[in-house]
Amino acid sequence: MLVVDDEAIVLDVLKVALKKAGFAVFTAARLVEGTAMIHNQRFSCALIDKNLPDGSGLDLIRLIRQRQPDCTCLVMTAYPNADSILEALKLGAVDYLEKPFPHVSIIQEKVKAAVDRQRRLASLSSRVAEMNALKEAAEAVVAEEPGLQSKYDALNFRHQRVLALLREVKTGLDQNTTKGLSDRVSALLNDLK
Repeated sequence: MLVVDDEAIVLDVLKVALKKAGFAVFTAARLVEGTAMIHNQRFSCALIDKNLPDGSGLDLIRLIRQRQPDCTCLVMTAYPNADSILEALKLGAVDYLEKPFPHVSIIQEKVKAAVDRQRRLASLSSRVAEMNALKEAAEAVVAEEPGLQSKYDALNFRHQRVLALLREVKTGLDQNTTKGLSDRVSALLNDLK
């Protein structure tokens, strides 16, 4: 976990709070320090102040998106405005937090939720890749055995239904609206047996 903020007290408080939440925390007070850290190690999450003494935290998010696309980014600022919120979200930040924080437990919860969401998305992406590899292998076998085409077509139909559901689950995770999806996933899995 990377935390970048130019206020020493904020860094100290967040470091202690996020360590209590179970994260290994690395801190930086300037954009150049955060940039060096991004180049030298991997992070699952980054909590970045938008306004740093040597530049914009949004520039660091751009770099993270390029170098570590699986890193979840959250932006914090004491000076929120609609344009910067929109820009941060377009860059892929999952949350925009206003300082001062009412309580550090809110930060702990938001960071945990963001990291958990990213893990679930990575797991879904992995499953989709597995399913696509299996589909390609099946297509190769069917090409060699024309009599298997009808079985392949039935399995391909099921594959397409599962992929559609996984896309819907991913969209739900992206929008934090997973209500009802669990029942539909269970129903589809039962149907596939």
